[in-house]
Amino acid sequence: MSKRAPAPARDPGGSTSHFDKGMGSRIMRKFATIVAFGLVGASFVAVPTPTAQAADVTYSYAARTGGTYAKVFDGTVSSDLTAESSVTGGPDSVTSSNSTAAVNVQGLLRVGAVETETKATVGAASTTLNSFARTANVNLLNGLIKVDAVTTNITTVARADGSASSAGQSQLLGIGIVGVDLPVRIPKNYAVTIPGVASITLNVHLHASSDEAVATNGWAIGITLLKPRAGYAAGVTVMVNPVNQFLSEAVPATGAKLFGQAYGTRVKAHVGEAAQIISDPTARVSAPSGSSHGRTIQNQTLGVRVPGLLTTGVVTSTTNSTKDDAGNAEMRNTNEIARLNVLGGLIRAEALKVLAYGKVQGGKWTSRMRMTFVNLVIAGQKIPIDVGRNTVIDVAGLGEVAINLQQKNPNGARQNLINGIRITLDTERAGLPIGAVIEIGVAGTFII
Repeated sequence: MSKRAPAPARDPGGSTSHFDKGMGSRIMRKFATIVAFGLVGASFVAVPTPTAQAADVTYSYAARTGGTYAKVFDGTVSSDLTAESSVTGGPDSVTSSNSTAAVNVQGLLRVGAVETETKATVGAASTTLNSFARTANVNLLNGLIKVDAVTTNITTVARADGSASSAGQSQLLGIGIVGVDLPVRIPKNYAVTIPGVASITLNVHLHASSDEAVATNGWAIGITLLKPRAGYAAGVTVMVNPVNQFLSEAVPATGAKLFGQAYGTRVKAHVGEAAQIISDPTARVSAPSGSSHGRTIQNQTLGVRVPGLLTTGVVTSTTNSTKDDAGNAEMRNTNEIARLNVLGGLIRAEALKVLAYGKVQGGKWTSRMRMTFVNLVIAGQKIPIDVGRNTVIDVAGLGEVAINLQQKNPNGARQNLINGIRITLDTERAGLPIGAVIEIGVAGTFII
């Protein structure tokens, strides 16, 4: 791959975008930060090594796409990618999609429905990553920035001959920024400032490649606070439709293959023969197939809100795994939810946590699952902390509520799965049909 620096951004008409030197350097610093963030979050574990021979190059990849992202470094705000879809792998094509009804980080951002899709397409001549995100009714900084709808579509291609390229952009329908005149068509890497409030980047697309790796990042809207605001410190970063894509030369994998994930909530329903997803997994984290090499990978969001159905505080999922070349492996996945409230308080808890642990040593499989919680109440009944596995409560006017639902070794596989609470409706509630399923606190491991 050539070691070219990214060329100056130009709009489709050929004119140079408003990209002043100071703002340009800030975007590139953010690019470096998000590349690092993406490598940790997507858990890309292949180690690139240069090759001198002229043989075709094959690639490992990692890509993440989200609706929103908010971050500071003093712990005030930590909201990872919402409605995240992600892919990791190498020899196979894969697609991941996600959605959520709304996102709200008080004082910083409020958006409507979010949907994302991330694809990896592997062929004989190339590996292609595509990220798509659509976010509706964007309101940032309490109305200083509003957009009717934001759509981002970015593609990166790494070819067998070692070359690479990337294309894509964001469209911002009905955008308005208080006190700022904007062009009708927002060029790539466009930068403006609300004096004394925030620096803003729009329609950002950054790409770089070397002999060893390819990296692409983008976002539709990026905001950095210039001064403290609404209780948040200067330097807070907010993004809408963040995209992170990375490819490098594949390193052959040996030993066991690892799978498994953890997430906070999911709501799904079946209408006739069709499956309707109301809210896909939130704060989801997936175990890398080649292990995380003992490093804990985390995905976190400040909260979940599905109107009329459920709300939560902070939702945090983690995965940590190791393996060797002899087939031994170990994995630990967790999910933790604060301030759970389902159906207007019918089900509530101050905190709920699930753990799934799996280990293969010398061909022997070991499994452990655990659920803990604080003040779990279901239909007015306080649930004891030592509630047994696979406890089922029938709640009149709601349906079946399974607590501490555990499954192990389905069909003899080295696999386990724990679901803290699983609700199956036997009546229509909150716009959901009979048979709809609400999952809360999920973690599982799978080693083959």
